[in-house]
Amino acid sequence: MVHIHCHTARFNLSRPGPDFINPCCFGEDFSTWLVQALGDRGVEADVICMEDFGWANQATLGDATYLMCVGGNSAEDPARPDYGEWQVMLERHRTLWDRIRGRNKEAATDPIVGIIVRVLEEAGFEQVWVEG
Repeated sequence: MVHIHCHTARFNLSRPGPDFINPCCFGEDFSTWLVQALGDRGVEADVICMEDFGWANQATLGDATYLMCVGGNSAEDPARPDYGEWQVMLERHRTLWDRIRGRNKEAATDPIVGIIVRVLEEAGFEQVWVEG
């Protein structure tokens, strides 16, 4: 799995919603924004659903489809309650045959990773970096 990290105060990290599965299911607003931003760059993307850690989305670029999950952790700064670290986690969809043969694994060099990093940096997110 590839993890893209960033810091921002742009999205909710301080007010749990009434429909949250648990108190840390933040990310709907980030997911909606990211899906739109990726769509503007030619990436087909959709918000799927809330998960127990954040939000699950799907993104497709060319013939590669990814589960794209978003989750955030507040820095717990009373002066900036929504400031914290966000992660965009990408897992490439692979067939059983791909898994058996060890093919088509996601990598930090996948084109979609570069697109996401540019989208975040151009939007003014801080400390954008890739792990994996």
